[in-house]
Amino acid sequence: TLCTCRRAQPVEFDYPTPVDTRTVPIQLHEPRDWTFGDVTFDTRFAASRLNDVTQIAPDSFRVLIAAENQPINKSPWYAFRLTSATTDSLHLEFAYEGSPYHRYHPKLSTNGTTWTRADSAAITRLPAKQSIRLSLGLTAGQPLYVAAQDVISAARTEQRTDSILLASPRVKKSVIGTSKRGRDILRYHLRDTLRSDKLPTIVILSRQHPPEVTGYLALEHFLTGIVTDPRLDRLLANYQFLIYPLVNPDGVDLGHWRHNAGGIDLNRDWTNYLQPEVKAVTDDVFNHNWKVRAPIVLGLDFHSTNEDVFYTHIDEVEPDNNFPGFKDRWLAALERGIGGDYDLNEEAEPIGKPTSMSWFRVQFGAEGITYEVGDDTPRDFLARKGRVAARTLIDELLMRP
Repeated sequence: TLCTCRRAQPVEFDYPTPVDTRTVPIQLHEPRDWTFGDVTFDTRFAASRLNDVTQIAPDSFRVLIAAENQPINKSPWYAFRLTSATTDSLHLEFAYEGSPYHRYHPKLSTNGTTWTRADSAAITRLPAKQSIRLSLGLTAGQPLYVAAQDVISAARTEQRTDSILLASPRVKKSVIGTSKRGRDILRYHLRDTLRSDKLPTIVILSRQHPPEVTGYLALEHFLTGIVTDPRLDRLLANYQFLIYPLVNPDGVDLGHWRHNAGGIDLNRDWTNYLQPEVKAVTDDVFNHNWKVRAPIVLGLDFHSTNEDVFYTHIDEVEPDNNFPGFKDRWLAALERGIGGDYDLNEEAEPIGKPTSMSWFRVQFGAEGITYEVGDDTPRDFLARKGRVAARTLIDELLMRP
């Protein structure tokens, strides 16, 4: 039986698949350079990761990417910069320590801001498909960034989120805590300040896992869809939003594959609250719920994986927030809104591990949904889907009595 009592402290719940989230050591990634004649590799920017470089031929190098600690899932993040005074081409062999698996198709940039997908013809799969060989063309003297996904650091995330949300006087930005290494955990509160602060609340999270950039990009388009919708006044007459766009700023800026600076997958700490990032967010949501008496009705957590999918709970795990059938109606409306041959992918599961999705159900009887975006989902479709998701969510919210 799930306890849905409203209280200032977490309810006790024995998750069927518990996870130990006590802090463990990590291999701290430090900025550095590697120079081979006129070719230089470096990691002197936030969210970089490159652990070693070895020259294996005059125009070929092996780049080693190591995880922050073990065990870890197969999501090896890499991001580095290289320059050459004269060389116009070179070849890189990727080697992964801790997970012999190549997940992310390389992205390239000359300025660290605008990214393009590397030409597939320049990539050769190495034996057992555990790594790749990447051929690059260089412009003498011009830096070239190579990364698993667009590099969006903690500071850049804040700038981008500010540009979407702070143009509205309805949004208040706050620091609600700090990470393991002292970075700010930010919350954006979207509400009509002239209305009651007891309105039902929707909580939105992103980037518990550092490399999951496409999930954050989907969040950007989703938020843009919310704040630019012509029905926003009606929406905020009935609901309010708590938005946490970057739950793991240390992991992002340290170039982690998965974990925070405590060596833990934050999306497994939503019952013990041993890591400061999850503790800050859960305390903030609890305080909002308890002090204001504002019911939490929906939690959306944006992630990335191999394909687009919505993780939800099985029908036997019913929410207790007067939203009967909400999830099914919204996802069906989203599928219709995309149209064409789009077939929405939903995977429903029982409550198992202590994830944010399950936490919303256990703590508040709320609907919890994990919005997963594929690593290689085309950016135009990612944007369209995010905005349609926002529009159809508003449709469903405003149809609720």
